[in-house]
This record gives sequence, C-alpha cells and structure tokens, in this order.
Amino acid sequence: MRRPSFFLSSTIYDFRDLRSAIKYFLEQQGCTVLASEYNDFPKPLDTHSYDACLKALELADYFILLIGSRVGGWYDKINGISITQQEYRFAYQRHLEGKIKIVSLVRADVWRLREDRKELGAFLETLDIDPGAKKAIEIYPRKCATDAAFICNFLSEVCKNKETVAAASDPASPMPTGNWVHIFETFRDVADVIQAQAFSGIPIEHVTLRRLLLRELLEVLRVSLIKFNDDDVFSPEKTVENFYHEHHLALENRDRTHISVQIKYWSILSVLSIHLLGTKYDTLMLQRALESPAFLTYDLPSGAYKEQPVYEALYQLHQEIRLLGLANTNENMSVVFAHRAQTRSSGATTIRIERMRLLGFLHLLDRWVNVIALSRAIAIHLQEQPFSMPKLRPRSPFPGMNAELERERVSSSDVDIFLKGGEK
Repeated sequence: MRRPSFFLSSTIYDFRDLRSAIKYFLEQQGCTVLASEYNDFPKPLDTHSYDACLKALELADYFILLIGSRVGGWYDKINGISITQQEYRFAYQRHLEGKIKIVSLVRADVWRLREDRKELGAFLETLDIDPGAKKAIEIYPRKCATDAAFICNFLSEVCKNKETVAAASDPASPMPTGNWVHIFETFRDVADVIQAQAFSGIPIEHVTLRRLLLRELLEVLRVSLIKFNDDDVFSPEKTVENFYHEHHLALENRDRTHISVQIKYWSILSVLSIHLLGTKYDTLMLQRALESPAFLTYDLPSGAYKEQPVYEALYQLHQEIRLLGLANTNENMSVVFAHRAQTRSSGATTIRIERMRLLGFLHLLDRWVNVIALSRAIAIHLQEQPFSMPKLRPRSPFPGMNAELERERVSSSDVDIFLKGGEK
C-alpha cells in the first residue's frame, strides 16, 4: 500500500521540537514524513543538500510550510531567497501542476507582527519625517523576528496578495489557489489543521476501522448469500416473506400443537436452509466498531456525543448474529430432515409440522434474513452512501405477538424511570 507522504519545510533550529512532533503524529497515522534533519530522509551523496531537498519534494503528496521568526539559511543570498522560500516556490509550481497540496502555517506572534507592521507603515505615511527614518523605524528588528521585512514579504508571497489584487481587478484572471495560511500557537492547532486538510477531518484510525468493517461485512454477505449457478446470487428474504404471506400464523392459533404447511413453499424453504449448516461469522471489527467513537457525533445543543443512525444498525446486527448463532442448532434444523420428500405420502399438498419445531426453525430463518439486510445496508453506507435502515423481520413469527412482546419488554425510558426511583 502506498502511504501518503509529507514534506516538512521550515527553518530547523527554531522548529526542531515542532517538526519532531509533526513527524511522530503523521507516522502514527501511517504516513511517510520527509524531514531533512532525520536519517530516513533521502540524501544522495553526489547531490548538494539544497538540491536533494528539492528532489525529495517530488516524492511528496503534501507540503507543510512552517513560518516562524527566523529566515534561516540562504539559497540565493544575492537575490534574497531563503532555502525555505525556494522549497515553497518549487512546491507551489508542483501545486499548480496538481502534483502536491500545500498546507501553510504561521506562528501567531509572527502573524501579529505582520499586521502590526502594516498598521505602522500606514501610520508612518501620515507623518512628515525623513524617508530614511521611516524606513529605519519600519525595519527595526523585533524579538519575534530577526528579519521582519523578509518574513512579512514571504507571508505576502504565500498569501498570494499581489496575485489576488491583480485577479480582483481583472474578471478574466483566475484567483490564485493554495494561498490559505493557518495561524497556530500550540501543536494541537497544527494537528487539527493537518487532520482537516489531509484526512478530511476523519482520524486515520476511524478510516481504517471503516475499511476493515466493510471487508468484514462483505465476508458476512459472502457466507450468508446463496449461489445457484455461475451468475445468480440469491437472498432468502423474498422466500421467507412469501412463506409468511401464504401461512397466516394467527395469534389465536398459537396453542395448536401442529401447523399445516404447503409443501411447495416448505420445499423451497428447506432447500435454502441447508445453506445454514455450519455457518459461522467472524465479527471482530463489528465489535470494535461498537466500542469505537467512529460512529458517534458531537451534538452541540446537548454537549454530548450521540449515536449516528448507522450505530443502531451495527448494534442490531451484532445482536442478530448472536441470536442466529444460538438458533443455528441441530434441533432447529432437524425439522427439515424430519419432513423431507421421502417421508411424505404421494400426492400430498400439505404437511403437518409440530408448532414449536416450526417456530424455532422460522426464528432461525428470520435472523438469517436480518443479518443479510443489515449487513447490506451498513456496507452500502460505508461506501459513502446515505444510511437507510432496512425493514427487519420481527422477533416472533406470530405477527400479533410482537406488539405483546414489546409491551412486556422493559424499554430505555422504563429504565430511566427506575433509576430515578419511580418504579411501580
């Protein structure tokens, strides 16, 4: 797998700790970091270090520019071009070619220096004093900048101020791109910018979890679906629905010891159910997804994290797979072999099946259908589609019994009342 690559560009002396922190942060995210002070930086022995840095830039996907109080070494002292400035210009040309993305960051006190110098310059223009004195005041060294004029001019270059003014006065001229400059005071500020710009605001561990979960769900579907020939992949959902549609399991008949079943529907159901023999699921990623904040969203009004709609589906899938495992027993499957074709009388159109054995078998099939429906819906969502909760098979094969079961089931609101001392 090719990992995203980041080139760190800055003066090294005053950014040593920050560069180290950025390198560690990005490498923990699974990225490659090109920082010239480290031994893993490509350093051809037959190439000057300046040129080696520019050559390494060609390997990078992202160019992280850190602007601080120092100019650093000169790439071209006669023309006043620093090493960092030359790296930026080389990176910007690659940006225009669509080959790299630029993330520019400036220390907060340096940015304030730039704003103060602009205001000071405007104020000095109103004073009737010697031009030489004006210039001396304007370029007077500050504690936060060894060469304030150079750094402020470099910031203007990165912000693309001249290009923006020119484009604003000429509608046919496009506005410059790659001119965002992010102000930072702490490493947390830097990490937030990189996270948002390079990883769409989603932590890499969440991206990895989603990908592994998708692979796991596709494997669940592969194990659950049926293939009759080279082309047809079949889900039991419609067959199970058709069986319920043709056999009205009325609640008032739940005390009967046997239930009459049409052979043509039973035969199809029996053949499909053989697929469940020995079926097992490995759901390590599903369990991790439920324990991870990857599917939680911060809710500003309540000041709390709330579950995304897909989280409920993940929880239900976990439950359905557990229940399917408990129901997939020899006892529940034995009804299929007890009523195979060889045991029926010639010309019969129906068979009588013990009620409890049939209900146990139907419960197994309902869980099977739900596992497929939920896995499909979640897998589609993980491939960047809006989530839609599928229609699921109820807990009981008797339609009227589900409402009764819900009334008897302790709800979340009931638990809240109990915790507040309001139990009945």
